[in-house]
Amino acid sequence: MYQSLYRKYRPKSFSEVVGQDHIVRTLKNQIKLGRIGHAYLFTGTRGTGKTSVAKIFAKAVNCLNPKDGEPCNSCEVCQAINTGSTMDVLEIDAASNNSVNDVRELRESVIYSPSLTKYKVYIIDEVHMLSTGAFNALLKTLEEPPQHVIFILATTEPEKLPDTILSRCQRFDFKKIPTKQIVENLGRICKDSGIQIEYNGIKAIALYGNGSMRDAISLLEQSASYKEGLITYEDVCEILGIANQEMLFSLLDSLYEKDALASLINLDKILSYGIDLGNFLRSFTYLLRDMVIYKTGGDDLSDIIYGDYDTIKEKSQKYTLEFLTNALERFTSLQREIRYAVSPVTLLELTILKMIKPEISHDMASLIARIENLEKKMYKGDEIKGKKEVAVTTEEKVSEKTENGAGISEMQEKSLDLKKVWPEVKGVVKKDRMILFTFLEKGSPKWESGKIVIEYSEEEALLVEELKKPENKSLIDNAVEKVVGKKIPVEFVVKKKEEDLLIDQVKKIFGEGIDIEVI
Repeated sequence: MYQSLYRKYRPKSFSEVVGQDHIVRTLKNQIKLGRIGHAYLFTGTRGTGKTSVAKIFAKAVNCLNPKDGEPCNSCEVCQAINTGSTMDVLEIDAASNNSVNDVRELRESVIYSPSLTKYKVYIIDEVHMLSTGAFNALLKTLEEPPQHVIFILATTEPEKLPDTILSRCQRFDFKKIPTKQIVENLGRICKDSGIQIEYNGIKAIALYGNGSMRDAISLLEQSASYKEGLITYEDVCEILGIANQEMLFSLLDSLYEKDALASLINLDKILSYGIDLGNFLRSFTYLLRDMVIYKTGGDDLSDIIYGDYDTIKEKSQKYTLEFLTNALERFTSLQREIRYAVSPVTLLELTILKMIKPEISHDMASLIARIENLEKKMYKGDEIKGKKEVAVTTEEKVSEKTENGAGISEMQEKSLDLKKVWPEVKGVVKKDRMILFTFLEKGSPKWESGKIVIEYSEEEALLVEELKKPENKSLIDNAVEKVVGKKIPVEFVVKKKEEDLLIDQVKKIFGEGIDIEVI
């Protein structure tokens, strides 16, 4: 009868276990040194080898001809465990045997000696599914089991286990299997099973497996049934419901060229194939991540690139590192936000538009992009005219500014000594209106943004109101023009206190809407 690939190629010895070297080494040493524990806890995501290692360990501790901590897989005990014909190694599903009565039956059975093996091994899978009462009933047996009993608890959610259980077990954390090792193992399976598939197709399956060997092998088996003969990368993408690299690069090109219409059309084309939005985002972020890594480290980091290295190397030459990191940051954030979005597609389209048109976004990445655009324009000379293109002289510009009331330049400020000019202005005013001269005597003049600003204290606020009257202001402006030879704006202000100046600075940074209370 046909047997599924993940069962057919399930590891039967420690040497066949992929990606869990730290656990394999520890368990083999325990067996060689005779330091076998009575309770173990195997944790990790699905498909990382928890149950497989538990069965291998059960064989190794009971094998009649062990070699360097490995089971021989040929003796009577090993064969009985492989076929599941012995009652000395029991695999219990805690999801369906989670009551106190189930644990009570377990406690009653552990007292009996094994019939064939040296140790009676209980493998309790998904142990976090046990009820609170069942955990309490298991405590004493787990702490002091008979010498011939070994418990191996397996779970994907160790945080749900009581601390009293955790403290009684040796814990081994199974990590996600690296994509490179999954690719190598799938290649061996394809060669042994006669499955013809492109290398990029294998890499796509391994990447989609997300660290789970069982998931990757199941996907490989599904792909092998898709058609006879060679299975292409495009076939794998269609089976998995993911966008192929041609689609992804088309979208990336339109984003880089800031073509909003082409970007939205490319996105619609991708989604029209029925590609899941989550799968698309995962594929796109993997692609961006690969190119960022290559642009950062080049050939030295080729081993940690998920996609086809030659393609990544060739395509990444077109894009800048700033663009790629900005895109990677945006789409990675989108993966988190899209889970709770009412309209995920709209959120994705908005993210694309914000990348193309930074002016519609106000986050830090958009501000940086806008600054970069300005720098590029300045560098190319699009926004700055050269000296030869200037049609008017500096003096003419200054004159134009002052006529419009915009003030004078810093150069003009330096050429006009206010300490000498202002007494002359007051002298001209004194001849026409003595009372205004008296008011001007109270103020302190200074240059500010090309204007003459006269500051008064809060107690002299009434003087400021009087000086701002049109007839008085006109007389003073004429006096300034008479002394200086050109129009220079004059302003009369009440000098603010230090705390008011501080509040103005804060509002300038955070906006006028902020309410500030000075204590």
